[in-house]
Amino acid sequence: MSLSIVNWNVQFATPRSWRTPEVLGRVDRHEPEIVCLTETHDELLGQGGYAISSQPDYGYGLQKNRRKVLLWSREPWRQVDDLGIDSLPPGRFVSGVTQTSVGEVAVIGICIPWFGSRTEARRGEERRGRWEDHEDYLARLTEVLEGVEAKRLIVMGDFNQAIGKGSRAPRGLQQALHEAFGPKLRIVTANLVFQGRKSIDHVALSADWAVDSVDAISNIHGERKLSDHFGVAADVSVRTLE
Repeated sequence: MSLSIVNWNVQFATPRSWRTPEVLGRVDRHEPEIVCLTETHDELLGQGGYAISSQPDYGYGLQKNRRKVLLWSREPWRQVDDLGIDSLPPGRFVSGVTQTSVGEVAVIGICIPWFGSRTEARRGEERRGRWEDHEDYLARLTEVLEGVEAKRLIVMGDFNQAIGKGSRAPRGLQQALHEAFGPKLRIVTANLVFQGRKSIDHVALSADWAVDSVDAISNIHGERKLSDHFGVAADVSVRTLE
């Protein structure tokens, strides 16, 4: 039995956006039990399931309905955490445990800052250097993931890095991303390509998962784009570790 999951940065599509029916339709086609949306609206996946989301302040002041990360499941969530650790940059993390067709699953949703995060000073805030927020987040995320002992763990979201050949991240940050996930988790979307572009929205799995399929979800609708990211769909199943 497989568990279907979807992960997509939807570029802050709102419930009233022209993009939303097509985005949701493409998500629904995969019949997912778990969905992670990044750069989204807190009511985008409010129907027919249960949603949890990150804090509304992600470094640019309070965002009323925008969320950097939202997790949705067919079943209720428990052990919900929108902090991680105190030193983790806020508004870009949410985790929970939910019941699925393959049993209980722990899920962490993240949105690692892009290279240009807060490089322009706003509202008197300190201006940051290129990749500086990204580097800080990865350092703290490493601490979070080191402390997670859950079985059947899925970590997904917008990593803001292509992995391996084609990555534009400085070499040190490519290594930092690798070390953050370490031997505990494998990023199964590392080689996913759509229209010549490698994915920066990723899915990472603990060792007790087997991957049945990984596919891109097109972000093209006619002559327009539904998002500046294409989505990711994966079918995974539980495997027995020897």
